Amino acid sequence: LATHRHSSVIMPLLELFTLLAALSSSLAVAATLPEKPNIIIIYGDDVGYGDLNIYGHPTSSTPNLDRMAMEGMRMLQFYSAAPVCSPSRASLMTGRLYPRTGVYSNSSHGTGLSVFSPNSIGGMLLSEITIAQMLKEQGYATGALGKWHLGIGEGYKYMPTKRGFDSYYGVPMTQNECKSDAGGNGDRFGPCPIFENTTIHIQPGDVLNIDEMYVDNIKDFISTHQHEPFFFYFSSHHTHMPQFASHMFLNKTKRGLFGDSLAELDWSVGQILDHLVKLGIHNRTLVVMTSDNGPELTDIELGGEQGPLKCGKGTTYEGGMREPAIFWWPGVIKEGSISQALGSTLDLSTTAVSLAGGKLPTDRPIDGYDLTTVLTGESTTGPRDRMFYYSGHYLMAVRSGPFKAHFWTQGSHCRPSYHDQDCWAATPLTYHNP
Repeated sequence: LATHRHSSVIMPLLELFTLLAALSSSLAVAATLPEKPNIIIIYGDDVGYGDLNIYGHPTSSTPNLDRMAMEGMRMLQFYSAAPVCSPSRASLMTGRLYPRTGVYSNSSHGTGLSVFSPNSIGGMLLSEITIAQMLKEQGYATGALGKWHLGIGEGYKYMPTKRGFDSYYGVPMTQNECKSDAGGNGDRFGPCPIFENTTIHIQPGDVLNIDEMYVDNIKDFISTHQHEPFFFYFSSHHTHMPQFASHMFLNKTKRGLFGDSLAELDWSVGQILDHLVKLGIHNRTLVVMTSDNGPELTDIELGGEQGPLKCGKGTTYEGGMREPAIFWWPGVIKEGSISQALGSTLDLSTTAVSLAGGKLPTDRPIDGYDLTTVLTGESTTGPRDRMFYYSGHYLMAVRSGPFKAHFWTQGSHCRPSYHDQDCWAATPLTYHNP
């Protein structure tokens, strides 16, 4: 009886101590998070799940991205919200499934892979609220750099400085939209306009050496705003076709021109991380690197690599939307950590607003989740338990936990020489009853 009485007292005490320990650990993590941290998103273009050395590619030269992952976290189950450029960027900017933003095609079922061109008169709906607008409300300085691809519009009404960014510098479209018909690395690009805010700063722009200008721009921005919270969005042109590389990287890698292009993106990442460390603000800066969609499989050796995943860009198979994702935040994210939690570009704005102490809009559905507990290591599963795969404005597939149901499939952006016929551009829309 005495033993039973002691056990009945000890067990609640043990439960209490366990609860207090968990609460203490949670408070300790919360205490280490800087108030209103700086946030930088680096967005690759057509970088595949298997393209980076740290994700398993044997000949890629990505030492800075590898370092970023070894000093931070790799997420292995991270998705873009779309299999092509413009829709994925709309979701990144808003935290909403892209059909809600108006960035989709009204083409027939399964073929609506709409992206904006220099001749497009439209853009992402002006009623959409961007991550930059939400963070400005919290006192953040905001800057954008590189490929915008969410419309230009009359009076430049769709450009970044009209959507919450204090400054913008870059070519607002993909480089293939201003290329010439000539061949060779130095002759494939026509008069790409380089904008500064809403003014054409350079015409024609020197695309081959644009990364040096981009790096100088982001370093200047970071230095200027180092004593206040800032958000910066760097949307790289690498590694979209036709690939290019400056004199620093041309013919310098084992993967040909694609590898040279990827190496230049990697160099840019290293320059950014080093500058943050130099200024001593790395411990209060979250840097994220991911990509807009899967790899372009059309050009074979000039295309990317999806690793073990099926198909690539333009499809709702895994290779079209699952992306490399690296999170770097010294002192907060455990070095060398790997997460199997589900995540998406949809979640980046929600996470950023949460870290900034802000509130999400309540007048519209928000589809992103806050990944803070994943980044701090408090959660191994995270808040996201499902993923929706759209093509155009049609739902093609759904993932729930470890299971994925394909209701429709279709090939895209792939030649018949590719080994998997399901990926071919000629493979028609096919219905499935899972």
